[in-house]
This record gives sequence, structure tokens and C-alpha cells, in this order.
Amino acid sequence: MRHSLRTYPAAALIILAVLLLPAFALAAEPFKCSACHKGLIKGTVPHKPVAAGECLRCHQQLSDNHPMGKESMGFIAPKEKLCATCHGGIVKKPFLHKPVGEGKCTACHLAHSSEEKSLLKEAAPALCFGCHPKERFTGNHTHPPVANGECLACHDAHQSDTKFLLRKSGPQFCFMCHDSKIAMGKSSHQPVAAGECVSCHAPHGSAYRKLLKADYPIVLYRPFSTEAFPLCFSCHDPELASAVKTEKATNFRNGDRNLHAVHVNKPGKGRSCKMCHNPHASTQERLIFPKVTGFGTWDIPIRFHVTPNGGGCSVGCHKPFSYDRIKAVEQ
Repeated sequence: MRHSLRTYPAAALIILAVLLLPAFALAAEPFKCSACHKGLIKGTVPHKPVAAGECLRCHQQLSDNHPMGKESMGFIAPKEKLCATCHGGIVKKPFLHKPVGEGKCTACHLAHSSEEKSLLKEAAPALCFGCHPKERFTGNHTHPPVANGECLACHDAHQSDTKFLLRKSGPQFCFMCHDSKIAMGKSSHQPVAAGECVSCHAPHGSAYRKLLKADYPIVLYRPFSTEAFPLCFSCHDPELASAVKTEKATNFRNGDRNLHAVHVNKPGKGRSCKMCHNPHASTQERLIFPKVTGFGTWDIPIRFHVTPNGGGCSVGCHKPFSYDRIKAVEQ
């Protein structure tokens, strides 16, 4: 007995489904956003989800009105928290770059592609100067990383454990580049020992040599006045050197005779601070140089020592002297 498909309607449907399966498979191929959104990858550096066609890593369809509905598409998280869903490690530390803290990552980065690494809108320092006025970072003397546009040599772009987004804290920050031996010795300048280099130095640019915040004369002789040594007297009491008699302005005194004044208050040959003191650290007490340079080929030796109530020195330019704050030494 012969049978037709009409006799077995269920079988007919099964055969038809099998025959049409390839067509259904083609119709069910995942829809690609790039079919409409062309040119998202304009730069040589694409955002990884964009390059992989994984648009739904960031976006989601909110209604069936897409593509016509204005609010039919959105983000998988609030916009200010979107980047942190993948890049959560950049918001862990206590000090955040302001755009990072506000979730405004696109202030610096492009979302889809860029010609710059890390999807930056521009390379540093042009990118940094978009918010930070360039004139604040210039001067007659400029810190080499600033002059070279290497802002990220000192600062982290996103977060830090230290204010100003510095890469390290305290003296270790400056010693990433500068030799730490500059701060080593029997005595250290208090700002140096505390890692407060910016007490004396401007970190970006300055009108003064060595990025100093004020003038620090390097001449060996200079008539004394407060205005003549503005950097030193921005912290130190001018009476340290100006008071001829004192019992408190300085410990460098014989009785109440101010020995700083003896050295600097000379009309013709007032010694500058630079002649005797190292501004960072020294192998002797009180930041005293072991040798004074600047006198041709002869480095004048200074042998300095301290006692409970005073001290003394033997210098190549005069006979040995001692001093005592309690009981003046007869000279």
C-alpha cells in the first residue's frame, strides 16, 4: 500500500523543517552593531571590546524601539561608574585624579579608538595642559621631566597613596631620580631629613637656579641683609645673623656674642651661608662643609666639633677657635 505525505501531516512538517534548517540558521546569525555604526575604529588603537565586536560589554538595549527610539540604548551601569566595571583597579587608592573620582574618564580617553596609546585623546603633555594651565609649569629654569613633557614620571594619571598623585611619598619620591647620598651624613637639613624638598625647591619651574623658590647666593662673600638671602630667611629668623648680642637667636655664640653675626656682618667680606653650610647634608655637625671650595686650587679645610655647651673649629683661613654658650671662652 502506498502512502502520501497527506496521510502523515506530522512527518511532512518534520521533513520541511529539516530542509529549511540552513535558511533558519542564517537568519538567526547574531546581529552586528557595525552594520549601522560604521567607523567606530578610526584610530590605530581600538578599545578591546570594540575590536572584538563585544558592544554589549558596555551597552545594553533598553527597549524594542532601537534604532528609532532616542533612549532605546543605554549603558550596563551608570555612566560615571561604567569604566570601573572592568577597570576597577584604578579607583582603589585614597587620592584620585579629579576626572577619575567623578567618573569622567572620557575627559582624557576616547571610548572606541584613538591614535594614542591607552585611548588617550592627546599625548602628554598636551593632554595635561588641556586642564592644567601651561604657564604654571614654566620658568627660567624648568624641571627636566616637565621640560620633556614627562608628567607621568612623577605623577600617576589615575590614583595614588600620596597627594598630588605622586608616585611615591616622602624623600623616596625625589630619590627615584636624584642620588639619595645627597641627604646622607652626620647632619641633615631638616626639610631634607623630612623629605620636604618642596620647602626649598619648586617641583615644576622657577625663576631661580636649581628650581629654588627664592634666591640663594652662591658667591662666597656678600654684604649681609635679610633681602640678600631670601631663601634661608624664609624659614630662619633673621636675628640668627643680624643680632650682635643674643641669648636665644642662635646656639652659635660665645656667651651672648653671636658668632654668626661675627662672620656675616662684615662690610667688605661678609661670609655667605654657602661658604660654611651644605644645604642638604654634611659629614660634620650643623651642616658644616668639611672643605670650602671656590678659592682656586685650594679647598680650605674646616674641622668642626661640638661640645655640650658649644664647640670649636679649625679652619685654614684662621687659627683654631672655641666657643661656649654658658661660660664665654676668652679669645
